[in-house]
Amino acid sequence: MVTGGSSRRLLKKQHLSPVALGLAVLLHALLFGIMFIKVDSHLKPVAVVKATQIKVDKSVDIIEASTVENSELEKRKEKKKAIEREKRRKIVAEKKRRAEKERKRKAEAKRKKEEKIKKAKAEKKRKKEAKKKAALKKKKAAKEKARKKAEAKKKKEAERKKKLAEEKKRKAAADKKRKAEKERKRKEAKMREQMEAKDKELRARQAMSKFIPRIQKKVQISWRYPPRGPEGCNPTVRVNLAPDGKVLSARIVKSSGDSFCDESVEKAFRQASPIPIPLDPELYAEFKIIDFPFRPQ
Repeated sequence: MVTGGSSRRLLKKQHLSPVALGLAVLLHALLFGIMFIKVDSHLKPVAVVKATQIKVDKSVDIIEASTVENSELEKRKEKKKAIEREKRRKIVAEKKRRAEKERKRKAEAKRKKEEKIKKAKAEKKRKKEAKKKAALKKKKAAKEKARKKAEAKKKKEAERKKKLAEEKKRKAAADKKRKAEKERKRKEAKMREQMEAKDKELRARQAMSKFIPRIQKKVQISWRYPPRGPEGCNPTVRVNLAPDGKVLSARIVKSSGDSFCDESVEKAFRQASPIPIPLDPELYAEFKIIDFPFRPQ
């Protein structure tokens, strides 16, 4: 027999809905009623039995209906549990899916990060290599430029030296030629001068030999004998003449030993001015200053 306390525990344990609770209360009421009918059946055996039978049949139908409904409730509960389980499964699956998605996302993010780091390292390495290569290329270019510059400088210096040597050689040849020409001209001039001098000397000697007697004659005309007479009066007189023969000065450079004689000869040269000399200007130099040996005739 199910008591009120047990029914409450049962309801508490099963967590029945209001409908199920109502049916349970009705069922208990019927059971109490049946118990009451059984006690009263001794007093009313026939009529009561029929009435009781009718009530029992009705109770049976109610119990059967209650049983069916309980079964339905159980099914619903099971279905609800199944739904709950499915819901929990889906939640778990969703959590698992989300966790897997998050794991994949993190893994992908990690992969991308690692890939990014790897690419950054590779790019850094590439840039470093490129920089190193560029620096090496620059260094090589600078070295090549310096080599070419040094080579060009060396070539330029060689060309400069070559030109300098050629210019020096040309100048030396020109100087040699100039010196040779100068020497030739000098020799020619000297030869010409010598020839002219010889010719001049010859002409001067000829002129002297021609004009000395004339000078002697004209001076002697102007000469007055000294007290001792002309004997031994033969001084040498240095006569300075103008181009026209005018006597500029006359002095004894070699005395005759007789002062009267010397003075008379000097006076005779001054008084004979102008004395005859060649009118040729080239011969004037020979007659400009004459050391005339006076020899009276």
